[in-house]
Amino acid sequence: MSFYTALTGLKGAQTDIATTSNNIANVGSSGFKKSRAEFGDIFGSTPLQTNTVGAGTATKSIKQQFSQGNISQSTNTLDMAVSGQGFFTLKGGGNAGQTVFTRNGSFSVNDAGFIVDSNGQFLLGYPVDNGGAVADKTLEGAVQLQLAASFGDPVATKKINAGVNLPSDAPVVAANVAFDANDAKTYSASSSVTIFDNGGNPKSATVFYIKSQDPTDADPTFKYSTKMFVDGVEIKPQLTRATDNKGVTQFIDKFGQKTTAPTEINPAYILDGKGAPLYKADDLGEAAKSTPAMITGLGLEAFLGDGKTVEIVTDPMQFKRTMEWQALNNIDPPVPGTFWGKDFYSSMWTIVVLFRLIYRPVHILVRSWLMPLKWH
Repeated sequence: MSFYTALTGLKGAQTDIATTSNNIANVGSSGFKKSRAEFGDIFGSTPLQTNTVGAGTATKSIKQQFSQGNISQSTNTLDMAVSGQGFFTLKGGGNAGQTVFTRNGSFSVNDAGFIVDSNGQFLLGYPVDNGGAVADKTLEGAVQLQLAASFGDPVATKKINAGVNLPSDAPVVAANVAFDANDAKTYSASSSVTIFDNGGNPKSATVFYIKSQDPTDADPTFKYSTKMFVDGVEIKPQLTRATDNKGVTQFIDKFGQKTTAPTEINPAYILDGKGAPLYKADDLGEAAKSTPAMITGLGLEAFLGDGKTVEIVTDPMQFKRTMEWQALNNIDPPVPGTFWGKDFYSSMWTIVVLFRLIYRPVHILVRSWLMPLKWH
């Protein structure tokens, strides 16, 4: 009996070593889960016997351990892995085939275009409707996945939506520093994305962010400008006409309100550019030409004195032009004139606008290429 008890221990040790050896042998097998041998005591006694020696050990079970394994890259585009709990669902040929579950994500495509495993079993998935919503989430509703034999025409990338976090501690890039995509000192950050042309060919689009301002007491905001390059070629933005959702061109009237009719101001003041449509910048905010408007009136020389300014207030941005002025009609102290506008963008194109300083018509030179104006 003692000899038999010792043999059970040897047999148990052999089983444990064999289980470990099997784990080592399958270290490269896709989806393999290691096993663990579990043992129990053998007792040769009854409840009335308290002094009987045990009869050895016996293997109770070999259990698989479903802890998360390492996920590695492969060159097969159909190789997949389950991160966390879950299984791939497979089914044998025909509707009567047996449904099985596996963690092995090594798949390929058969001659009929179905995704199968190495044993020819079909990978199952939930069907979706035209909107991409799952139509049936039951196991009975799962279908065999088949790749389409043909594909649609390629579609060029039309829009990029990007959300970025820019470094607040980046140094300001001086305005006189020439931009160089190969010199990281000339920009603050960059991000890249793959886009496609109308032939379906991938291209690399890179956006460079250039910090131009740190917060100040007058303007507590960070400011960045951008440049975009596609395959090493800089993309210059274009201006587009402002339209409503029906495609009708939008204008700004003399009260700063949107309208579909060209702006009408006293023709005596309009020399050029009457009815020029409102333009808006694209997402990159680069300046471009628009049609200037010329408005005549009394010159500021008649009203301005040394050391005074006329302030142009905009929403949300503010611009100041240093102008000289003087008291009007013996008003003391003089009150500076203020012109209210909306959405001004600084540029090199000239427009002369008419406003009232107290109650006298004057003209002031304002450089802007986007002019939704509100008159007071």
